[in-house]
Amino acid sequence: MEDRLVKIHRVTKVVKGGRIFSYTSTSICGNKKYLIGFGRGKSREILESIKKSYLKARNNILKINIFNNTIPHFLYAKHSSCKILLYPASKIIGLVACSAVKQVMSSAGIKSIFSKIHGSTNSVNVTICTIKALTFLK
Repeated sequence: MEDRLVKIHRVTKVVKGGRIFSYTSTSICGNKKYLIGFGRGKSREILESIKKSYLKARNNILKINIFNNTIPHFLYAKHSSCKILLYPASKIIGLVACSAVKQVMSSAGIKSIFSKIHGSTNSVNVTICTIKALTFLK
């Protein structure tokens, strides 16, 4: 399984004595053979949050069905205010998508797809929405 870090987010809490920083990391893991997982970890240290997100990603693995290195049919999913449309494509086109969708697709083993995002383009919401769309495959 190959782990990829999607985003690290720093959160600041202001208290009487000063500021308290905590970190949220989002990661995905996949074997490039139709298995993919998603995880988020929170901690006061960066490395700990990354380790937690990798562990959660490896525990939340799901199998997707792929036909000729692309998806067999059109997919639509919505998460929060992010809406994603995934279209099957020929081998010539390749991955036509934003960076978050490209990371998910390449770790899943999909080599050609066309995608369109409406609404929020937050990378965390986009990855969740993409994985949700891939669960709808028949």
